[in-house]
Amino acid sequence: MKIAIVGGGIGGLTAALALSQNPYDITVFERSAGIREIGAGVQISPNAGRLLHSLGLGAAYSEISVNPHRVVLRRWEDDSIIRATDLDESFISQHQVPLANVARNELVEIIGNAVAARANVTLKFSTHVVAVEPGESSSVVLFSDGSSQTFDIVIGADGIHSVVRPCVGGVDKPRFSGSAAYRALVPRSAVEDLPIDVTNRMGPDRHVVSYFIGRNRSHLNLVCISPEDSWESESWTEPGTIEDLYSRFEGWSSDFLSLLGRVEEPVFRWALYDREPLEQWGIGTTTLLGDACHPMLPFMAQGSCQAIEDAVVLARCLSDVSTSDAVSALRRYEDARQGRTAQVQTSAVMNKDLFHMVDGQEQRDRDMIFSITPPGMSILDWVYEYDALAVAI
Repeated sequence: MKIAIVGGGIGGLTAALALSQNPYDITVFERSAGIREIGAGVQISPNAGRLLHSLGLGAAYSEISVNPHRVVLRRWEDDSIIRATDLDESFISQHQVPLANVARNELVEIIGNAVAARANVTLKFSTHVVAVEPGESSSVVLFSDGSSQTFDIVIGADGIHSVVRPCVGGVDKPRFSGSAAYRALVPRSAVEDLPIDVTNRMGPDRHVVSYFIGRNRSHLNLVCISPEDSWESESWTEPGTIEDLYSRFEGWSSDFLSLLGRVEEPVFRWALYDREPLEQWGIGTTTLLGDACHPMLPFMAQGSCQAIEDAVVLARCLSDVSTSDAVSALRRYEDARQGRTAQVQTSAVMNKDLFHMVDGQEQRDRDMIFSITPPGMSILDWVYEYDALAVAI
């Protein structure tokens, strides 16, 4: 069976690795010139971490991971702690693996290296796919140079601006959330005094998440979310400035402003977009995966994790499948994943409102509920305990 994967990011490469355990001929088409990933940090929760171990990446994944000791919620104006949750041995025992923070490029690198080592996978870079023509027995991939290739199965893993998505009926446009993210890094040498936590500072209309990433905990990753009235550029690498950050977070705690003073330029910013849950992910022998079908806001820290889950469930559905059964296998994959990803997408939208409450009674009620909730991360058990290796298909 010949399978094409459009997109060589986290989701596409994980799908290639998972599918390569079958004797299929797999080709990954990536528009960029090599394996790379834009962005700084990504959180990998246990639901995805277990899957990376199952794919044989355990040692390499552990090497690039920073395992935080706590998740801490803080007030914006004085850094006072609203809630601190230990990610201790009991958490790891319950979920089998720890929560991990990684540098996105390092995660893509280890998955990509594993894929490149598979004899039945071909990575084609600098290859621009412009469309797919889905069919019931095969699908055709169209390229920018006017050429085309036919495959038994085509998987669109090409992100929120997917060129495959419109070909299966997803003609909606990405919706702007009204917020933008500033991404900045602080070298470890400038923050040796900080605990190894995931910290979420919540304030009116904005919040900041910080955590260590990189081999040997090389940097503190800062993601600063603030409101934007409109946005025209869709670049992930639009430059920002430290001065922008100071102006947008004026009046925040002295500890946080001191942290901004230690930021290592450059600073980047990008708009936060998502889409409504998509009712139909595929037609015939073409389907979608990851942000191509369920782009989500970052307020659940699940974008990459859901793409990894997709990849593993898809590979399970396609395990030992003949070409005549490919269509039904793809529909089983979609049926298994659509409800789960829609729930995560909706929760991410709700968390934006939760994190960005203006000061007042509603905010005080929120903080009180956070503070009296029993210890642990049980509120996220439905996310972390999902098992893509066992879910019914």
